[in-house]
Amino acid sequence: MGVGLLHGAILGRGIRIRFPSLKKHARIVSLVVLTLFLINAGVNVIRFATPEKIAVSDLTIPSSPEEGLYLLINILGLNAGLGAVIVLFISISLILFFKLAQIHKIARYFIFALSVIVLIVALIGRFTDFIPTNFQVLIYTFYQFGITVGIFLVTRRKETDLAEFS
Repeated sequence: MGVGLLHGAILGRGIRIRFPSLKKHARIVSLVVLTLFLINAGVNVIRFATPEKIAVSDLTIPSSPEEGLYLLINILGLNAGLGAVIVLFISISLILFFKLAQIHKIARYFIFALSVIVLIVALIGRFTDFIPTNFQVLIYTFYQFGITVGIFLVTRRKETDLAEFS
């Protein structure tokens, strides 16, 4: 949970520095961000706990653009329904939002390394027989919850709070 809190605090601080006008509306912005991250975290934990499997032997070279699109949708897991579409929208929005955030290089590498580790574990869960244990799901849940709480706590501070460290 501490790693998630640190991850979330770094992201929240980057948002506050890049978008100083958000400090005036800190409560509203933090509640919106909290809601988006809770939805994203909830669906990510569910998808982590029960990954949809893809057998590499079932993958074939597409002979038409439609088959290529179907293959891409299967690999990305977008055929899972409305939940997948919502998480994809939130994830893309957050990636674009955080790309604009001003985050120190070392912190950016920290966040990137954690994201790569999570991606590798997700890909292992998708393309192998790996099924996470209850303990692994619990750790991932704490990590996702930590990110959500970290961002919320940092972005909810009002403009009258102490000055940000640069």
